[in-house]
Amino acid sequence: MNDLEKKTPEDLPPSYSSLPPDITAAFSNLRLGRSAGLPTADECIAHLKLLEAFSQLREDVGTTDGLYGIRDDFIEPSAFKTEKECVELLAAMREKRWAIYVTNAVQRFEIYWKVCIQADARMLDQVDLDREDIKDIADRGTPLTFTTDTLPPLDLLMVWHAYMLNPRTFFADCMRSGKMRFWQAGLPWEAINSAIDNNTFEYNPGPKAVKNFTAQTLRRWNNLDESSLVDLSCPKCRGEVAAPLTACNNKGAWTVQNSGEFGTGFAEKGFQARCKNCSFPLDHNVLRTQKFRADLQKMLTRDCPMPGTFLTIDGLPERPQTGLPIGAWCVTFPNRLIKAGLSSKLLDITDMKWHKSEKPSSMEDVRNIIEEGLGNPDVLKRATETQRGRRITRDERIAIRRMMACYWDNSSIFGLDLVGCVVRQSVFVEKMHSIDWIHSPAVSSTMTRLIAKYQRYFQILAAYPKEVAVPTLDVDLAWHTHQLNPRFYLRYSVTKTRKFIDHDDKIEENKLSLAFEWTSKTYQKMFDSVYSECTCWYCEAVREGHTSTVSRIFKSSKNPVVKELDALYDSSAKGCDADKMPHISAHNAIRPIIDEEDRTRMSVREAELERNYQKACQRARKKGREPPTRNMSCPYWGYPIAMPYYAPYMGYYPYIGGLYVGNPACANFATGGEVLAGVVRLVPREDLAAVAELGVGLAVVAEMGVEAAGAAEGVDVAAVEVEVEVDVVEAEAEVGGDVEEVEVPDFCGNSLPACLWSWCIWRGYLRPICMSFHALQY
Repeated sequence: MNDLEKKTPEDLPPSYSSLPPDITAAFSNLRLGRSAGLPTADECIAHLKLLEAFSQLREDVGTTDGLYGIRDDFIEPSAFKTEKECVELLAAMREKRWAIYVTNAVQRFEIYWKVCIQADARMLDQVDLDREDIKDIADRGTPLTFTTDTLPPLDLLMVWHAYMLNPRTFFADCMRSGKMRFWQAGLPWEAINSAIDNNTFEYNPGPKAVKNFTAQTLRRWNNLDESSLVDLSCPKCRGEVAAPLTACNNKGAWTVQNSGEFGTGFAEKGFQARCKNCSFPLDHNVLRTQKFRADLQKMLTRDCPMPGTFLTIDGLPERPQTGLPIGAWCVTFPNRLIKAGLSSKLLDITDMKWHKSEKPSSMEDVRNIIEEGLGNPDVLKRATETQRGRRITRDERIAIRRMMACYWDNSSIFGLDLVGCVVRQSVFVEKMHSIDWIHSPAVSSTMTRLIAKYQRYFQILAAYPKEVAVPTLDVDLAWHTHQLNPRFYLRYSVTKTRKFIDHDDKIEENKLSLAFEWTSKTYQKMFDSVYSECTCWYCEAVREGHTSTVSRIFKSSKNPVVKELDALYDSSAKGCDADKMPHISAHNAIRPIIDEEDRTRMSVREAELERNYQKACQRARKKGREPPTRNMSCPYWGYPIAMPYYAPYMGYYPYIGGLYVGNPACANFATGGEVLAGVVRLVPREDLAAVAELGVGLAVVAEMGVEAAGAAEGVDVAAVEVEVEVDVVEAEAEVGGDVEEVEVPDFCGNSLPACLWSWCIWRGYLRPICMSFHALQY
């Protein structure tokens, strides 16, 4: 047992509820030398300062009337039936300004990445992957150093921050681009802390930083001083195409029916532009396809691996095992598959120079060619380096999905959509702003406490490698801070768990809720301590499910769990706001587009929470306490939105996905191990004949209550079943029980891509096991 486990509640720092007398005392003299292990309390405080600067930036951008030509007076209150409709549209308008700003910030960060972050080595190639020392790449060389004079603008710092909180992708991109010194550097806390004012949290690194940035990039320091046009290159004639960021800068774009979601600017999912030289049509699909083509050409001419094809399933760089034929190495299987006979077709369909159709090729066409290759025995023989060919393995299917995931909803040079990353992290930013630890005189002890709790969280990850452990907000702050020092986070993660633990910022809401309950129960069992130090109704209901039995058996006041709960209720009775306590960190929750059947399934979970909530209320009344209330509201761009429930999948979603190119609330889940026994996809009824001609085993099935999904998007939908070959033994192993039936409700409409769900009926209980349409054929 380590020292942490021996500590009693009295030994731990004070609770999170202390009141602040001096807002700058705690962070006036932070010691921020680079720590070589766990994050320090001072690093966590510096992180809080940075998050507060991000929060103020978001508020300033969203509330600037007229920014990007989007004016508040476009909305006429008299045109709405209720004040609520008008308020929600005003909030959407503020979200829209922020969506455009973040889109431009990512464009600026791409220039910063290319110009200011010089590569310390050539791009990774296949020879490098076969070297014995590839596993040591994280420790080679010396980190880049940053001073206040070399810091980027705040919007780029925000993108960099969100990028690093997807640690495997950030690691892979830096490896592939030969920028490992940048990866090793981490966020320069000492320079960042010096650049943020302790009173106003204004970010100002000084005139030298402005001069250096503008000289190197030839761009303005302030994002808002930039042009409202994005410079693109026509993939057909290579001419310049100047595309506006938004087309929603007019009154017609802001009505009850059209809340800024249907623009054709670059920052909008309906983006459309034409080259003035050759009239070639550009949209986001074309840009994604051209990204794939550029990576394909690098692989064919320079032997650079495709994105997502050089880290193991554990997130680590490793060469093939000694004696293992290269054809059996699953990690690089996508590269071998393409070289085995698909490269010419892929180059042809992505070459726009000779394209004459009004509908250029898309990533769906790329996927179709890869699927054809997977079904071609001759191609598979060459890809697997076997005489008779063989069936591709589960790990090889995962490798294909990981490669393709780099292109869905993403036309940037990076391995994922950084706009979505920033937006999802903004939810966590606002939670930190609401809790306001930065203004507490006890902030240092609070940070010490949450770092200790984070260590316990990692012990859970190590002890239960196949489970999903969900952090609370306090644990997540320490976890985020640790990831912002990637070299030492990688070392710590591998030492503790033998893998590079990723930070998944996209988890399905119902799964998140179930996993949070498991984490809370496991934490209490392992450490004899309360996990979520929060008294909101949701955390109370979750805790009731596994604490009530303990408190009934151990009535002694010496029980540490009972003592902690009593202290927690005492602080709540003294006026501590439950919504400002460190409950579940749900910024990574993904909301599905659901039909009535899904709602019925989710009601099982809601009913269970409701029963536990009522038990918690009865227990509170018996103890003479006020029961936890569910009459909560959440500020959304300055407007209170009523939240009758607070849970990852029942509360309002904190941003409008339709305002973004790739909906941050929808995702392709391709984490590995997904199994499908049958799939159902919804398609427009008018397209049924065309779908049937594809000859891939499609059959019309019962409607399954999907009318509501179609009505929501104004399309007439029908359900179509796709038969997918499945290894039943593997399927049963995946879900831990008998596999009886699997079905996937899909959604036809504006989401990019459509968000799919699959459920396995296992012992009468519905459990999600796969959520990626683009992975179905693999």
